[in-house]
Amino acid sequence: MSVKNTFSLSLQKQIASRNMNLDTEINRTFNELKLRSLLHRCHFEKQKGYLCIHLLFVLILLPFLNSRLSRLWSTKYLANFTNAKKDTLYRFLNHERFNWRKLLYLIALKTIAAGDDVPLREKTLIADDTNINKTGKNMELVSYHFDHKTGKSILGYQCLQLGYHNGINFFPLDVAQSTSSNRPNKKLRDIDKRTVGWQRRKDSFTKKTDVLIEMVDRAWKMGIDASFVLFDSWFSYDAIIAKILMMGYGVICRLKKGNVKYVYNGKAHTLKQLWKIVKKETQWVGSQHAVKAKCIDVLLPKSGTIRIAFISDGKKQWQAFLCTDIELEASKILEYYARRWAIEVFFKDAKQLLDLGKEQSQIFDAMIAGYSLVMLRYLLLVYILNKGRITGALGPLFRELSEQHQFVAIADQLWSNFKELLLNSSYIICHEIEPDTLFYLIDLIENIIITNTQLPCAKV
Repeated sequence: MSVKNTFSLSLQKQIASRNMNLDTEINRTFNELKLRSLLHRCHFEKQKGYLCIHLLFVLILLPFLNSRLSRLWSTKYLANFTNAKKDTLYRFLNHERFNWRKLLYLIALKTIAAGDDVPLREKTLIADDTNINKTGKNMELVSYHFDHKTGKSILGYQCLQLGYHNGINFFPLDVAQSTSSNRPNKKLRDIDKRTVGWQRRKDSFTKKTDVLIEMVDRAWKMGIDASFVLFDSWFSYDAIIAKILMMGYGVICRLKKGNVKYVYNGKAHTLKQLWKIVKKETQWVGSQHAVKAKCIDVLLPKSGTIRIAFISDGKKQWQAFLCTDIELEASKILEYYARRWAIEVFFKDAKQLLDLGKEQSQIFDAMIAGYSLVMLRYLLLVYILNKGRITGALGPLFRELSEQHQFVAIADQLWSNFKELLLNSSYIICHEIEPDTLFYLIDLIENIIITNTQLPCAKV
């Protein structure tokens, strides 16, 4: 009888301590990018409780396990990994001292360096903003913003995104959330004014044009090489262009048909006046001859000599694009500007696949953490694509990794349940087997399961 009690206690300890370490592509990427070390450099530290690297891994995985089948197992699977409860994850998201911005830059630099080197002329920075809709009026710094797509004001956050494009892939680098004066509540979380969380709150009240300059300057100081910064007409001000030029980047942007004067042949003209002068000189450009174009060099007070490319459909519709490189032809200017579509694809993938705006917290730090997690997931997917020398959209890779993690989750949970049943009933069905022999048998089975579940992604 004493043997059975001893054996039973031993089995209970084995059940509590033995968990399979099923590897996946995201696990390997965490290790290859040395996420644990990067977290330490960005002050992701806790005095007690679960390791930050474990909580980060759980939060990264959530969109990959968000299917009807995986919901049956994902909760237990994640519990097997950290045993962390929901409140623990929310405290992690709400932490005001975690430097998400620095962490993302360090990961982005590693991800960019892991890809093939490309010439400087292929490297660009892209800036654009997007609205994230919210329904809770009690959320910190939530406000009303005009949505140009719907033509209505929406409640939420407006996020200015900066990314890097190497001619093949888009790499999100930085983001800043802005709030308007039209806020349903005026509350601010009472935190230490020296924390990064408070600095991000200050940034939210800064003009978007000033925030863009700070973001581009930060990219320059972090060592991001690029030939041009691309943005829409919203930021096409002489002062902004001049400041970016002083940093060392060129600029390509669309221009507003406003009252700004450009000096051409010694006289000041608006864009509409310039178009009347050059419209008869436009010529078909591009291999498809889809548009007509004409480039002229003009002078701006702060930016100096710049080139304007007038683009027309051959009828009445026309647009004007600015380029600080006066040697670039119209077709090349259009080719560069077309890369802005990459940031629109990022916004779409982030909202439809990677849970952008799905965080459920009234605290602004959770908003920062949630958006940062989306950027981190995107960078991990790009890293996996580059490692496999694959070009193309991230959607198929996301779905494949999602299926892989669901399979691993189910395999882990099924074996955990079977192992517990086997160990608890072993003294009945295998009473003549020594404990060490039984544990050795379990090890053999686990090794076989691990070997057959640690399959690399099929596209990698």
